[in-house]
Amino acid sequence: MSPTVTAADCDRLADAELNAAAAAETLDQRRAHLDRASVYATRSERIRRKLSQQPARSH
Repeated sequence: MSPTVTAADCDRLADAELNAAAAAETLDQRRAHLDRASVYATRSERIRRKLSQQPARSH
């Protein structure tokens, strides 16, 4: 069974990549970190959208 990745996980990863981009020494490194941050942010948004479209569960 694969681990569940939450929107919060993706948000933390995106934030870490943005911080790494800010500290990058070269433009290529900065771009790579920004690219990864955008992937994580997109995944987070997709997870949130998918969750918002699911019907509410009753207990």
